[in-house]
Amino acid sequence: MAKRRRGKKSLPVRQGERATMELRSHCGGVVTEVIDRDLRGNPYMVRDRVRVECALDYYVWQGRITKSEYEAGLKFRRAYERVVLGLKVEDPTSTGAYDPEMAMLIVPISEEILRAAYEELSDAQKRIVIEVCGHNKYAGTTDRFETLCRGLEKLVTLWKL
Repeated sequence: MAKRRRGKKSLPVRQGERATMELRSHCGGVVTEVIDRDLRGNPYMVRDRVRVECALDYYVWQGRITKSEYEAGLKFRRAYERVVLGLKVEDPTSTGAYDPEMAMLIVPISEEILRAAYEELSDAQKRIVIEVCGHNKYAGTTDRFETLCRGLEKLVTLWKL
């Protein structure tokens, strides 16, 4: 007798797999985003994204820093990643279309942002802002967190956020 062949085995990772319950309970939970919709407008494709991706997100989620301090920290973070770490970081205000002139200017603009921030901050504030915003580490003790808040407040007044 001939051996019957069963249907194909399923893929090891299913497409469209959602976040596990364990992930949903960590890092502030999960945000579900709609990626694509069908012709009737119903969600066709969704993805889960972690709510807390960096230390600044965690501090805003806890309510320990204000929204303007958060925006100042993210502005510092993007400039630091472009200039010091050499990463290509997208600007959230960009339209999505590639602009070669702006791509040439983005690093010098980021250098000016960092230079102005370094002149405004004291040495202790500079160290903690670089650790938290640039290298994604948590502040640690209460004194270090207060130093971070004072540094972010100075950046808010510098950039008028």
